[in-house]
Amino acid sequence: MKEKKTYVTRTGVSFEPELLSKLDEWIKEKKFPNRSEAIRFIVREHLAKSELNVDPNVQVVGSLTYLYDHHSFNSSEKLTQIQHDNDEIIVSTMHAHITHELCLETIFLKGKARQIKDFSEDILSFKAVIGGKLYITPIIFKQ
Repeated sequence: MKEKKTYVTRTGVSFEPELLSKLDEWIKEKKFPNRSEAIRFIVREHLAKSELNVDPNVQVVGSLTYLYDHHSFNSSEKLTQIQHDNDEIIVSTMHAHITHELCLETIFLKGKARQIKDFSEDILSFKAVIGGKLYITPIIFKQ
């Protein structure tokens, strides 16, 4: 199978010495192989975040992870019902027993940004949910 070549355009960027030093520290901490990879990552992240703020219909993938008390009145059944009501955006769910009372769930999601955010707000605002976080990224870059 023939490999597709990826072309890049070289460009120069000027930094103040202090900013460059902080960037190099961050690159080392995050284990990027070089400045170019780190800067590409930063630009992609910024563009993805901007896209989420501009277009509520942008297609996204992501995960919602939350901790809840399964001894709370019918919490497991109610949370499961919310998931079944939104099955068109759920790719997969992982459930873990943390303690006798607490469960951790991660739901992998794919759909329109607004729809994913609304679903996540329904879950995270549920009384038995102790805490959680949604991470989404738009599907805008071709690899």
